[in-house]
Amino acid sequence: MRFLKNSWRLPFRFLCWLWRHPLVAWPLVGALTAAGSALAVAWFYYQAWALSFDLNKVSQMPSISVIYDRKGQVIQRLYEQNRILVGSEQIPDMLRKAVVAKEDERFFIHGGFDLIAIARALWYNVRGKKVLSGASTITQQLARNSAEMFDRTYDRKIKEIFLAARIERQFTKEQILTYYLNRIFFGGNIYGIGAAADAYFGKSPKDLSLSESALLAGIIAGPNSITPWRNPARAREARAKVLQRMVSVGFITRAEAAAAGAEPLLLRPLVSIPGSYVTFAVLNNLPATINQEILYRGGLKIYTSIDLDFQKNAEQKIEESLAKIEQNRDYRHLSRQQYLADADTHNEGASPPYLQAAFVAINNRDGGVLVIVGGRNFEESPFNRALLAHRQIGSTVKPFVYANAFNVLNYSAFTLVDHGAFDLKNPGNTVIPVGAEPDFISIREALRISDNYAAMRSGLAAGVDNFCHLFKQVTGSDAPPYPSSLLGACDVTPLQLTAAFTVFPNNGVLIKPWFIDRVVSARGEVLYQNQPDQTRVLSPQISYQISDMLRGVVDGGTAVALRSVFGLTGDLGGKTGTTNDYKDAWFVGYNSELTAGVWVGLDKPLTVMPGGYSNRLAVPVWGGVMKIALPHYPSRPMPPPAGLTRAQAKSEQTVWFFFKSTTVSERSEYLRDDQISDGFLRCLDADTILNVSGAASETGGKSWFEKFFGADDEGEPPLKPADNRPMD
Repeated sequence: MRFLKNSWRLPFRFLCWLWRHPLVAWPLVGALTAAGSALAVAWFYYQAWALSFDLNKVSQMPSISVIYDRKGQVIQRLYEQNRILVGSEQIPDMLRKAVVAKEDERFFIHGGFDLIAIARALWYNVRGKKVLSGASTITQQLARNSAEMFDRTYDRKIKEIFLAARIERQFTKEQILTYYLNRIFFGGNIYGIGAAADAYFGKSPKDLSLSESALLAGIIAGPNSITPWRNPARAREARAKVLQRMVSVGFITRAEAAAAGAEPLLLRPLVSIPGSYVTFAVLNNLPATINQEILYRGGLKIYTSIDLDFQKNAEQKIEESLAKIEQNRDYRHLSRQQYLADADTHNEGASPPYLQAAFVAINNRDGGVLVIVGGRNFEESPFNRALLAHRQIGSTVKPFVYANAFNVLNYSAFTLVDHGAFDLKNPGNTVIPVGAEPDFISIREALRISDNYAAMRSGLAAGVDNFCHLFKQVTGSDAPPYPSSLLGACDVTPLQLTAAFTVFPNNGVLIKPWFIDRVVSARGEVLYQNQPDQTRVLSPQISYQISDMLRGVVDGGTAVALRSVFGLTGDLGGKTGTTNDYKDAWFVGYNSELTAGVWVGLDKPLTVMPGGYSNRLAVPVWGGVMKIALPHYPSRPMPPPAGLTRAQAKSEQTVWFFFKSTTVSERSEYLRDDQISDGFLRCLDADTILNVSGAASETGGKSWFEKFFGADDEGEPPLKPADNRPMD
């Protein structure tokens, strides 16, 4: 008591002593002044640093961008850091308590740093014991991660404390905890509670149980070492420690902890979404305003036209079909199975030498691409053939050759064309090549059997330049202005050719194909919205006349296997195509709802196999895919547009003087109103007169009877409406 009673005198006595000993006093005063000045300078330095830090970085963090299909299914995630941002309302209270109990039990009462925790950490460090809990609070961890300070120095630690204090003054505790849970690392390439809940459990954070919340809270301390996929035993230990801490601070009861600790680890399998041809196509069609920084860090939502279920089925069926072709004894190239089994066949940077295919399906309603398959395997060959491979198209060009002839020469399906043989490589100087033995065939039949001679004569008569103009309109590519283009010696991609065929089910309107419907920012702002791009390239009547003939290709022509083998029903049209030496096989077909095209061939143009026509290679691939798809895209009737009438052709022949024999065609065809009133080109032969505008008329003057008695203008018209009977 006497000591305490006189203790107030000790400072006074010490000052007096210093006064009597100036040699000691002045150095001591100088040292204290210097120390105080140094502390003041340090305080101002770290305070200035903390004040200069942009606090927007605390709330703004890289987030994944997600590509969705038309049904909202995830196609691909794009990120530098795999993070799914979640709001505070999506974070359950039990998860908050688990994290606070494990990482910072005095979180709700300190001002950014915990002096008790710091003192405890220093005490254990001095004594050389293991630190049972770190000195960094949740706010300090948030500060460290926001400023990206990960070096182990005192300078970093002091900056962390000053920045944590400022964060506490700027944000509420709920905001700080939400930012922390969105930013913190959970192992692998998983950042934030949204991505962690999805990766480990396939859940949203709001659906996490107590056991799952405790496990995720335990992972924070050692994300790569405690990962339950590789070390389930350590993960259980970490979960148990979190549950015990929650009991200690009164967040849960011992019974709840025991029940949660007894639950098995039910983890989602480790999911890795590889790159794909779809992702390649989407990224290549993003608007220029979406740069790489925004794409991989901005948390965009990219909504596409893709039907992911259709896409997966198409990829599977294409692989099955090509593997079957490779088993054919006529196929003499390396198969994919052999390629995968023999590593010596792999050339770095070179395309695999096995058989490839590309497939595209487009929604006829809006032009959205439903499926794009650029090859058999993206990882083995990322080259997207559907978008980038320009190949000759063979006979798939013929519908456009005839569409041009219908427009320029006034063709109808009744029109007869000589399909007698001549040298296709050297058609000669005449407009309409003449063969040794003229043999006439209807345009419908010529298209059905894919006759080259009839197509070449029709194309030459209608004008190669006219055809090239139409071809550029429908495909966007230039066709060489040579006769060979009329037989498909022109290069386009599978996407371009498939899009071109949409003019037939769409009554002559070409809708520009698209992949991206809209792009939405992390804040919900629409950054891009697709706008339909439609162009009329054919009249509704001519496009329907061609489409009506293309049905014959499927019903009884070169693609009849779609009916007889694959059992496809409904209103279908399409066209096969095979290039010289069987290097490329094509089929493009459609119903009212979608148009789909397939190409089969080798990356290095070589003969796939002898006799490798489209009906052996491409048609089976198309049929296999569409047999699964068409039930989901059933065809509706495609009625003819106004201005068409189904009629039968009538011809008259004078048999004796003025006695005539009348013949009516068994088959009816669609004719335009002007063709019914003014007629159409009945026959294209060497005597057909072609004027400078490209129109055609038939030769032959009036007979002596007509000259004498006059023409029979009032007689029956050369056409009569057909009976209402089913089409052949």
